[in-house]
Amino acid sequence: MISLERFTGALLLGTLFLGGTSCGDASAQDPIDVFAEDLPCASAAGESWESAEWPPFESAECRWMEFDGRRTYRIAHPLGRRPQGIQLFLSFNEDGRDAAPSAGDPTRIIAVNDDTLVLRNGSNQDFFLKVVLQ
Repeated sequence: MISLERFTGALLLGTLFLGGTSCGDASAQDPIDVFAEDLPCASAAGESWESAEWPPFESAECRWMEFDGRRTYRIAHPLGRRPQGIQLFLSFNEDGRDAAPSAGDPTRIIAVNDDTLVLRNGSNQDFFLKVVLQ
């Protein structure tokens, strides 16, 4: 039988070895900043904003945003207020074909305010992303 002192020591050593209480997720990494100039086909209409068009695109430069696995993104938006609604769509294609609404780990909302939305792709899969804010 292991003593309480040995168990506590082993637990402390394991925690120090793993770098704190994190499970290896790089949640402390610096976010990738996405600015308006990075989204040439973003559009605002009334009270909503979209990061890209729906396919088919009228311009060759209109592509959905790369959204790599295990990365955090800080996306600038022009609403000037905290969005009331957030819709996130993922596709395996840069032109948004075969997109689907996202939920869960692939699009974790970390923070949202008057001018930015911070998202984390908590999966290991790379996607292309479209953001719709109301």
